[in-house]
Amino acid sequence: MCTSAWGRAAVLLFLLGATGGSALDAFYVHQGVKRYSIAVVTGSSLFGLPWWVPLLAGSAAVAIGLSHPLLDPLLIHSRTVRRLSTSIAALGWLCLAYLLGAIPLAPLARFGLLGLLYLNFWLLAGRSWQNLIFSAVVAITGTLIEMILVNAGIFSFPQNADLLGVPVWLPWLYASASLALGDLGRALILLQRGG
Repeated sequence: MCTSAWGRAAVLLFLLGATGGSALDAFYVHQGVKRYSIAVVTGSSLFGLPWWVPLLAGSAAVAIGLSHPLLDPLLIHSRTVRRLSTSIAALGWLCLAYLLGAIPLAPLARFGLLGLLYLNFWLLAGRSWQNLIFSAVVAITGTLIEMILVNAGIFSFPQNADLLGVPVWLPWLYASASLALGDLGRALILLQRGG
């Protein structure tokens, strides 16, 4: 395991998460899907987001993106790594999932729509049971962290807080992030190693 390859991949994933993740979060704030507490936003903010959101989004991208290539050997997941351009294009699925999360539908309709999107993404991303396990772990972990933050009063989902303060469809966003960022992490590690 080449430490410099992992370090460079971590930096790239952090920058992607800090910019792209924050932009998607700002989109949710603008659409009224998510609202940060007034007490949290006071001080310096960008597009209605607290200053620490890029740090959180960047860290999440690193954790998701690097966990997949790190844990692949444990789950005997040895499929061919996608090209970097294909992995970057897969981020479009994640952006589409965010867009679908903001459309004005009933929460269960969004749940079904995002579940269908994930299923299609999973079918295109290799149809492996390992990716299902990764997606489930990321979906559960991400949703639990958001539940903790909502219940701490950091932010809220004013339109549809169906599942302990978070939308019932939120796990599908994290499952899609698992597929997109996991593939990107694998491709970045391979690229950084010169593969």
